[in-house]
Amino acid sequence: MRKSKTKIISILLTITSIISIGANAYAHSGRTDANGGHKDNKNKSGLGSYHYHCGGHPAHLHTNGICPYASNSSSSKTTPSSSSQSSKSTTTTPSSSQSTTSNPTSTTTKTTSTVPTTIGVTEIKINENTTNMKEGESQKLTATITPDNATDKNITWKSSDESIATVSIAGEVIAKKQGTVDITAISSNGKTSTIKINIKETPKEDINTVNTSTTNNNNITNNTTIKESEEDANPLVGLITLGVLGGGGYWGYKKYHNKS
Repeated sequence: MRKSKTKIISILLTITSIISIGANAYAHSGRTDANGGHKDNKNKSGLGSYHYHCGGHPAHLHTNGICPYASNSSSSKTTPSSSSQSSKSTTTTPSSSQSTTSNPTSTTTKTTSTVPTTIGVTEIKINENTTNMKEGESQKLTATITPDNATDKNITWKSSDESIATVSIAGEVIAKKQGTVDITAISSNGKTSTIKINIKETPKEDINTVNTSTTNNNNITNNTTIKESEEDANPLVGLITLGVLGGGGYWGYKKYHNKS
């Protein structure tokens, strides 16, 4: 008997709960505002402090601003919601476009189109460290281009003062007179390398020294010739002297002998 009463009480409580929930969901008195909803300060609906009825519908919320009871064209509330949704869709479109742009095929095509057709010179350097030359000397210069696989490896040579030194198209420097000159190697795209060369004057012989030396040599030659002539004449003079002395002595002796 007690078990039967307990079951009956449980059934009644269940029915009461269901009725209470239905009443809260479908019946909530009060005026609605211009948006079709009103405040629920005591949260009788269980939906929070504010909910909608939208023309007599049970209490409900507008999730994401959309009325679950309104069709796409029935109420003015639906129109802004649809606009919002359209706006979101519009925002999504660029994302799809971006996704399309990142397609591997498109990336490959772009990479292929940006491959350079020519390889430019990044650096040029004169190989020789020539700093001094003499007037009249020549020196062949060479230059190295980086990278080694540059498309155009042509080099132009330039002298800062051709009156001091000139440089040929092949890089041969010819020193012309005393002074300082810059020799520059220029690549086809304007890269440069420069060295400074000091041209020194070629020493010249002193004319006075040469003349003096020549005069001294001539004097020495003349003195030697005279001395040799004197030496050659001395024996003859001696013979003549002996002959005179011998003849004079013989003549005196004979004269003395006749007197005796």
